Amino acid sequence: MKRNLYSFIAFFALIFTLASCARDWQDPDTAISAQSISIATLITNRQAYASAGVSLIGKVWNLETGSVHSQTQDGTEQTYTTFILADRAGTGIDVYAPGDVAIEEGDFVRVVGIYRKEFQRTGDYFLNVVDAVRIEEWNPGLGYWLKEFEWD
Repeated sequence: MKRNLYSFIAFFALIFTLASCARDWQDPDTAISAQSISIATLITNRQAYASAGVSLIGKVWNLETGSVHSQTQDGTEQTYTTFILADRAGTGIDVYAPGDVAIEEGDFVRVVGIYRKEFQRTGDYFLNVVDAVRIEEWNPGLGYWLKEFEWD
């Protein structure tokens, strides 16, 4: 009887231990460790953030979509989107995103990606660009707009 009781307790202890180790699965292509920084901080410290995960917020400017022929045998075209992400002071950084991104000129977004000092996708060459992994809609709060009226 005691043996069955100990087996029963050990079985449920094992189940609870395994359940506590389970986590939500995250796609490694979109789940990167990123540090939230300002665009101005990134630009002034380019060497420090080279190949680092960054999270930036700002407004979309100069939105363009392009395509390149892939080097595969089927020769399909791969589309990409580039734009400038600018903060409220007008400081901007180039952003590269694979595919056609559903954003428009003037949208406020959060870009999570990897900052590349030198970046090349087949046929195109970019310097000082954020290789976007995820682009999210972002709504600036009251604090963001109040900073517009700060006195220097």
